[in-house]
Amino acid sequence: MNLLGKIFAVMILVMSLVFMVLASLVYYTHKSWKTVVTATPSGLNAQLQEERAKNKNLKDQYEKLQKQGQTEDQELRARQAKLETEKAELKKAYDELVREQTGLKEGERRSVEAAQVAQELLDAKLKEIDQLRTDVAQAQDERDAVFKESVALTDKLHESEGERARLTETTQVLTRQVAQYRTAAEKQGIDINAPTDNIPPKLDGVVLAARANGLVEISLGSDDGLRKGHQAYIFRKQKGESKPVAKIEVVEVTPDKSVGKVIPEFRLAPIARDDRVATRLN
Repeated sequence: MNLLGKIFAVMILVMSLVFMVLASLVYYTHKSWKTVVTATPSGLNAQLQEERAKNKNLKDQYEKLQKQGQTEDQELRARQAKLETEKAELKKAYDELVREQTGLKEGERRSVEAAQVAQELLDAKLKEIDQLRTDVAQAQDERDAVFKESVALTDKLHESEGERARLTETTQVLTRQVAQYRTAAEKQGIDINAPTDNIPPKLDGVVLAARANGLVEISLGSDDGLRKGHQAYIFRKQKGESKPVAKIEVVEVTPDKSVGKVIPEFRLAPIARDDRVATRLN
């Protein structure tokens, strides 16, 4: 036997074993279908009988529902006929209502037209009333303004009269005082028409610095009324008494201080810082 024959022999042996195993498996897994159907309480025969009973029950229910449906169909037909009758009656009533509504619409149209005319008249009257109110308010405002102006003018008139009386009285007092000053000046030989630019106002100050060249810086300036050419007195307070030191003539003026030149014939003692300065001795 050659190699090919041996291979075929082995394959036949293997296939024989495979078929034998398959036959054994089929034998061991084989069931008796008659036993399965009739032997057990839950077999196919019992299930078939149960399904037949359910089918019969469903048929009975179907026949009952069919009869009930026929009865309900008859009732629905009767209701439909009744509704058709009611529909006809409602349509008749509807047509009547439409006719009434048409008449009402015509009356409403006329009423609306009349209302529009009345509204236009009312608007015109309201506009006229608003204009009258505006005119009245404007007239009241004008009246109030005139009244306020009248009151203000009356107050100003009274104030003017009071001011005039006060000025008249002041003028009389000043006139008497001028007459008295004139009389006193004439008695003392003073010319009241003489120029007064060279007469300094009554001022008091201090010496800020005394220079070796005879110039003295004082704390009075043009803001105090001091002018170039004015004269001032320098004195010193010692033990409660004022002792004259010198007399100066202003040669330079600034707003807050001035420079004066000592008049030699009126120099009584050396000038020192913080000495007092006055434009008048009394």
